[in-house]
Amino acid sequence: MEVITLNGQAITPNVIAAIGFFDGVHLAHQILLKTVVDLGNKNNLKKAVISFDVHPKTVLFGLDYQYITPLERKIEKFKQFDIDVIYIIEFTKEKAQMLPEVFIDTYLKNIHTLVCGFDFRYGARASGTPELLKEKAPFETIVIHEQTYEGYKIGSTHIRDLIQSGLVDEVNSTLGTYYSIRGEVVQGQQKGRLLGYPTANIDTNDYLIPKQGVYASLTKVKGQWYYSVSSVGYNPTLNCKAALSVESHIFDFDQIIYGEIIETMFIQRLRDEAKFNSIESLIAKIDEDSIEAKSIFKKYGFDLQSI
Repeated sequence: MEVITLNGQAITPNVIAAIGFFDGVHLAHQILLKTVVDLGNKNNLKKAVISFDVHPKTVLFGLDYQYITPLERKIEKFKQFDIDVIYIIEFTKEKAQMLPEVFIDTYLKNIHTLVCGFDFRYGARASGTPELLKEKAPFETIVIHEQTYEGYKIGSTHIRDLIQSGLVDEVNSTLGTYYSIRGEVVQGQQKGRLLGYPTANIDTNDYLIPKQGVYASLTKVKGQWYYSVSSVGYNPTLNCKAALSVESHIFDFDQIIYGEIIETMFIQRLRDEAKFNSIESLIAKIDEDSIEAKSIFKKYGFDLQSI
């Protein structure tokens, strides 16, 4: 599989491509990808995905955007499908000002078929629509209609809302998996080790961070999954966190892993972050968190060998 960065050049002919930002590569996104794979295989076309390197809000408004799947993780998910090539358009202010017709002529004019969602937008002020593609573009456009689950549109916005509300146990139904983040283990204050609960502090980079609180979680280290409890917050009892952090206490694990890239998957939120009156009260609560998390793992029937 190739990954090609586009800087103003058109995609080659005989390509069927899904286009979108694809944050999360959730179940509705996967319908676009499967449509490309099915039709591409049937018609002997090169199967492709067209996406963007950053969210437009980072360029247009200077926002520090947090992603469900940062670019590297998104590409990794694309590779799980029978896709031949991934095209990445580097989003800039100049490209944001392209008229929809110019965007089509610059990047898409040579392709065979384009697959997009019903709400796909492109060009200056997001004025391009699927209807315009069908009317003006010199290729076939297939529009995938809205996908819903329990009355909600399956989309990145709804999934982001669930994550930021701490409802991580509901994410699997629309994301297609539990939400997880990856990052390097960085050295913290090491207060957890003194309490008998050492934690791995994760550099979360530009991942979307769940609501503050304590979570039953799974943590992957060096290719192996472990049960864990993860905290998102400032550790107010010990007053040792000036910035929001994600740290995981990994059960039955005593390796030193500073500098390792690990993955933490959030299964269910246990409680709010709280400030305790004593270290003993904090330790007692962490004991309770661990017991509750283990009961959740048993309830869900997680088999670490099959994840």
